Amino acid sequence: MPKPVTRRGLLGGMAKLGGAGAVYETLAVWDFLKAPPALAASLALPKESGAGKSVAILGAGVSGLCAAYELDRAGYDVVILEAQRRAGGRSLTLRRGDVFQEMNQPAQICEFDDGLYLNAGPGRIPHTHVNVIDYCRRFGVALQPYIFASRANLVHSSTLGNGRTVQVREALYSLQGHVAELLDKCTRKPDLDLPVTGDDLGKLQEMLVQFGDLTSTPRGYSYQNQSGRAGLASPAGVATPAKPITPMRLEEILRSRVWDDWIFRDADLYWQTSLMEPVGGMDQFAKGFMRQPLTKQSGTIEGLVRFGAKVTDIDVAADKVTLRYDDGGGARALSADYCICTIPLPVFVRLKTNLPAVFMTAAANTPAMAAGKVGWQAERFWETEAQIYGGISWTTDTIDQIWYPSFGYLSPKGTLTGGYFRGKSALAFNVKPAAERLAIAREQGERLHPGYAKYVERGLAIGWENMEFARGGWINEDDPNFQANSTILSRPQGRFHMAGDQITFVSGWQEGAVIAAQYAVTAIDRQARTP
Repeated sequence: MPKPVTRRGLLGGMAKLGGAGAVYETLAVWDFLKAPPALAASLALPKESGAGKSVAILGAGVSGLCAAYELDRAGYDVVILEAQRRAGGRSLTLRRGDVFQEMNQPAQICEFDDGLYLNAGPGRIPHTHVNVIDYCRRFGVALQPYIFASRANLVHSSTLGNGRTVQVREALYSLQGHVAELLDKCTRKPDLDLPVTGDDLGKLQEMLVQFGDLTSTPRGYSYQNQSGRAGLASPAGVATPAKPITPMRLEEILRSRVWDDWIFRDADLYWQTSLMEPVGGMDQFAKGFMRQPLTKQSGTIEGLVRFGAKVTDIDVAADKVTLRYDDGGGARALSADYCICTIPLPVFVRLKTNLPAVFMTAAANTPAMAAGKVGWQAERFWETEAQIYGGISWTTDTIDQIWYPSFGYLSPKGTLTGGYFRGKSALAFNVKPAAERLAIAREQGERLHPGYAKYVERGLAIGWENMEFARGGWINEDDPNFQANSTILSRPQGRFHMAGDQITFVSGWQEGAVIAAQYAVTAIDRQARTP
């Protein structure tokens, strides 16, 4: 007798064959999906709880600026030591005239037209990042949609035919249709004992027809792309209906592995089809903190920053923390009651400290992820030739992705993120000179967009492990020792507190930077108010 198929078994099979989208649709039919509760709640330390107490913050990235803002509101005296001549950390937005330099590489100058920019660091905000969104609301940082996924985006795979490029819709909906057809056949077998009520089974079958765009035939339901959702061979015209393309074969899709990391990405919690970004560039978020007025004196949070101050030594005593730094004018020292360090761990471990060996070992054994981007200015050929308006195209080549701007539609020019790579591929790519990286990115872009090379210009290439005060894109939270190390690093070492997204499970995101800042600030306030 056939083994009964349970709801759990059906969902498991759908997850393996059809991805998160198929499971989501089934759960919706069975009324198992409920909206998540609201998560946001603004931090509110007691006013004047920090009166007469001082905090030194190391780093004016998002985490350091957030900590400074919250501590100032609670009455603490705050100073921020920032090694660079700008604030924001890895939240770097490049505009015309901006200069940046990788270690052992010549400086690069952004020559984009006025009004164009590249988010060289973080580029989007998911709706689940409620703390970032809350600060944007409070600071008046205007947000606009960031289109993460458009079905007009492209996928290129070296294992798809002889290296074919197709629209996402063709691969996604062809796979969805084939999976729905397989599952529909399973549910209609008369000898299959399904412990699901007849009404539920009928709903499931109806859902599969819609989910997969199935067509009724004398032999049952099959996938034929009858509606054209997977693409059209020719558009509709006067007295002429549209002609759908022939769907991709299931074995071709499976062999290509385009399902492995691409066409289901917008089902991830952080990668919804529509995300958000600040109007005018991601650095507007950090600038939102910087322009906030101080509570105890005239000026703004930006005025608390000492730029060009490279920390060299950290000494934690029972009653204070002493810092030594070089601001270009010689060695200087600063003492404060407490210290929050947001310096990236690959940079932090190079400093001289008297922190416990177990703490420094945890910092040294928390690996950073190599990451980088390529950016271009170009005529908006993706709109005129490919009808792409936002979203990301994917490739098995090194550049991995091409991001299209989600603003400025129909204008003459725009900026492309012409590559976004991570891990081993980034490490191998970013050791090359910037000019060579740009040449490779230009060549690989041709495989997604024929004629790409003649359109893109004024390129920039950044490898975050090459940047002196970052030495990595973010901390790899998938490392098997990350949780143990982050637990150690998140614990106060007397009056010294570590912060930054690097100690959170939201590593690489500004939400992680904010969460860690609030965590450290709360811990200091608890210490300061405890006799």
